[in-house]
Amino acid sequence: MINLPSTLTPSALLRREELPPFVDELLRGSRSLRREGRLPEAERCALDVIEASQEPGTNVSQAVALIHLADVHREMGKLRPALVDCQKAYPIFQRQPSRDQRHNEAVAAYALGLAHQLLGSEMDALRWYQEAAQLFERAREDWAAVNALAQVETCTRIRRWMETLSEYLTAARTRSTDANLGTGVWVPVVPSDGDGGEFAIVELRIDQYRLEREATVNGESFRVHPLRGTRRISLVPGVEYYALQVPDEARGPLGAGEGDYALVVRKKDADREGPGVLETLSGPEFGHFERDDEGNINFIRPDAQVIGGKDIGEDFQVGYINALLKPT
Repeated sequence: MINLPSTLTPSALLRREELPPFVDELLRGSRSLRREGRLPEAERCALDVIEASQEPGTNVSQAVALIHLADVHREMGKLRPALVDCQKAYPIFQRQPSRDQRHNEAVAAYALGLAHQLLGSEMDALRWYQEAAQLFERAREDWAAVNALAQVETCTRIRRWMETLSEYLTAARTRSTDANLGTGVWVPVVPSDGDGGEFAIVELRIDQYRLEREATVNGESFRVHPLRGTRRISLVPGVEYYALQVPDEARGPLGAGEGDYALVVRKKDADREGPGVLETLSGPEFGHFERDDEGNINFIRPDAQVIGGKDIGEDFQVGYINALLKPT
């Protein structure tokens, strides 16, 4: 199983500039509902777009909605329907001539790789990741030709993520598995230094959604240390998890050492005190959420600089640190 941050989901990577406004609004609502865990409602929004996109000239709207629907179905555990959604969307994008749809063709190939991997078809997944990497490289060149630097960076970043997925999937196929270790969940390590950093994968072992003590990061052994006492952590279905390498300035407050990673759970709002992360335009920042005398939750950086609660959840995305992953 792969637990993807919202920024790495196919629907978040799509180009939507050619969509009718009502379609874009419905799909924006689908993404928002999915992030809130309201999956049946998110599914309905995507289906509404598909049903309204049967007329000639609306194929792009239908294909974009199918990728949104595939994300919903994947998170609902409907893996076969998710694959079918992607298989329907991909040829539609292939037939479109614009630069935006060449980009979306690459996104659909990436989505097909995810669907095949989750269904256990590793060779098909690797083939689609390779296809998607080539398409994203072509899209990157197209965006560079018109000086669209943000899109160039997006294509470069997603190519690196797929390379990481492919390398780890290839390595995982060669490793022997032990049925007693429980079910594995792959969580991406998101680069802390912007687009220049490298992705990695944390493989967490779970038993009935309870996190086991052992984990691996790109094949190396780590130990899971919950921040709250010695209790085990439950991974909640539909909730977004990711990992970050702990920077030097955050090690002391967290009790982290060199080479440690933080397991982060994303939240819609800052709703409690505790160590956490704010995702800013310049990258994630480590710190601590604290409640002031008026009951507001503020974010305190390691240098004691305060970000007021009114900005949290609007200008920045919120994450709470559940555990440290320490090398063994």
